[in-house]
Amino acid sequence: MRCGTCAFYVHPPRGVCPRCQGERLVPEQVSGRGTVYSYHVMHLPGVPGFTPPYAVAVIELDEQPGLLTVGNVLDCPLEELSIGMPVQVTFEELSEDVTLPQWTRRRE
Repeated sequence: MRCGTCAFYVHPPRGVCPRCQGERLVPEQVSGRGTVYSYHVMHLPGVPGFTPPYAVAVIELDEQPGLLTVGNVLDCPLEELSIGMPVQVTFEELSEDVTLPQWTRRRE
């Protein structure tokens, strides 16, 4: 979501802009580009569909500092994953009802 008053991106979505308290929030498409802000390697099983080890990454989107989202970085050996690594969104369809935003390494 993006504030129609001050143009601040708001995620996760909420009813009021945290910057200006504006209530005119509208959906807006973003580039799908970002960098790895942080990550954690999961070693224990527990989430159906995910086989350890795998990394859960916090991604900072290019559109705005502090605009964060979460996903997995696919097709990247865990030892090569690093904070600041550029990534690009990809969508992984798990079923007819579930599609996850995931991330792949972006070569610049």
